[in-house]
Amino acid sequence: MASEYWLWAAWIEKVMLYAGMAFVIGGSFMYLFLSKYQHLSKTIINYMLLGAVLGGISSIASFFIQVGSFANNGLQGMIDPTFLKILLHSPVGTIQITRTLCFSIIAVLLIAKNYRWSTSNPSWFSGVAIALASLIIVTSFSQLGHVTNLPLFAQILISIHIIVMSLWMGALFPLWKLSRTIEGMPLKDSMHLFGRIAAIIVGLLVVCGLTVAIMLLNIHILLTTPYGYGFILKLALVASILLLAAFNKWYFTPRLEHPRFAKQLSYAILLEMSLGLTILLVTGYITSVIGIA
Repeated sequence: MASEYWLWAAWIEKVMLYAGMAFVIGGSFMYLFLSKYQHLSKTIINYMLLGAVLGGISSIASFFIQVGSFANNGLQGMIDPTFLKILLHSPVGTIQITRTLCFSIIAVLLIAKNYRWSTSNPSWFSGVAIALASLIIVTSFSQLGHVTNLPLFAQILISIHIIVMSLWMGALFPLWKLSRTIEGMPLKDSMHLFGRIAAIIVGLLVVCGLTVAIMLLNIHILLTTPYGYGFILKLALVASILLLAAFNKWYFTPRLEHPRFAKQLSYAILLEMSLGLTILLVTGYITSVIGIA
């Protein structure tokens, strides 16, 4: 029973990691995309900062959860000196420390930008540093678990998949805020442009995700194992959110010059956010609690 508790804890921290990455990467994109709407800048920075904090906490928690699961001695096992030393000198420890440092750097840069502590730095410095730290975090996913046995090509696809997933999921909250603060043609033009960019994002997401899935799974795993069932559920949820996004693009966006459609769009984006969170929960569950048999 104790081992199950560690699996549930790993699930929670994995979802926190996914959410943190989405907030930082998607938030960074939307900060640039919505740069002309200065009233949203501080909200987006705080959103990204929340993501960096979530990501840092999840990385630290992941390390100690793994120590505790190996020690198998209750909560005090999380600080077992023997297993602490073993994990610290393992690839797992190196990656979790690297993620923690990267999220910490992002958080410090965002705090500095929010409170204007870094006025002596060039305007592009924080953006480049955040982008590099985010890229390091993304590439770390290909260095853990079963994906380490895949070819380099598959690992690159996984990294691209994670980036575009984070861009899409992380963009939803700023879009929702936008739909609540402006209306008419400015909102219509912004949503139309985002829809064109999102089409590319979704295309990359689907192609990369399905290609890696084909390399990882077979029909037997897909149809006869709990992991396969969870993956099918994830595909159904992804199909649902794609249909909703298409509905938003083709139905709401052309009508956004009318205020009532802007309000309806905000509700549709909230639903899209809920589906996105459900996808993250399912993904975290099948990768942390179930795993590929």
